[in-house]
Amino acid sequence: MSRLVQAEITDCRERIPGVWVMEFLAPSLAQAAMPGQFLHIRCGEGSDPLLRRPISIHAVDRQTGRVKIMFQVVGKGTSRLAGRKNGLIDIMGPLGHGFTIFTGERAKHGNVDTSSTQNDSAVVMNTPANFIVVGGGIGAAPLYFLLQEMARMGRVRRVKLLLGARRADQLLIFDAAEELGFSIRVATDDGSVGRRGPVTDLLAEELRREAGYVYACGPSPMLRALCARLHDAGVPGEVSLEERMACGVGACLSCVCRVKDAGGLETYRHACVDGPVFPAGEVVW
Repeated sequence: MSRLVQAEITDCRERIPGVWVMEFLAPSLAQAAMPGQFLHIRCGEGSDPLLRRPISIHAVDRQTGRVKIMFQVVGKGTSRLAGRKNGLIDIMGPLGHGFTIFTGERAKHGNVDTSSTQNDSAVVMNTPANFIVVGGGIGAAPLYFLLQEMARMGRVRRVKLLLGARRADQLLIFDAAEELGFSIRVATDDGSVGRRGPVTDLLAEELRREAGYVYACGPSPMLRALCARLHDAGVPGEVSLEERMACGVGACLSCVCRVKDAGGLETYRHACVDGPVFPAGEVVW
């Protein structure tokens, strides 16, 4: 269930040039949030900019009620947000359908338990033996929350994390994921760390060794290539799409994306309410 929250900013600092991490105190959000969901945030202290900005949930501490977002400064809204060092911030969320969480008995898609038959996007599935998490650039931000949940469930040894970036100094969540105990492989465009080339090349290698359920977030070209590799390998997975959103609740058409329905027919869905996470095989590129 989404809600409006006035959250207290407790920290805001630049993680790498142009990428910021903000922490705020929001116990209700911390309890309700699931990996892959996002928050619709009023960036300024007034009505400028008018529209909220959709930003994925980066990390959650349910015990302390603290929530973190990681975002890249790309315009007026995110620039204003980066300048907020204290005070209250107006947040709507958590919103959207997140990643499927396998509990061993049933799966949860976003914050929807599959025991409810009213949501046709939630499908009961057996827990996969292995998982592969693939992040590209700022797309690694929401994947850390997913890794937190996997670590809490004792699945560290069953997860391979693949991270991609343009160069070494733009690599995100590596240290934090390593502290959680995950096995990590890295690819950079310039070869400054890890393998030289796209992170999807690392995925191809992993799929040849051992298949696993794949979670991914990153730029559209990366996700397009990733979905093609999953299709060719017959491997299931989910991708979190990066779409522009205005309302965040399905009332406008700014974030519609093309997908295939259960019968294979192409249709359009709102990334804000039907996503931002979709089964990899449903997205039409």
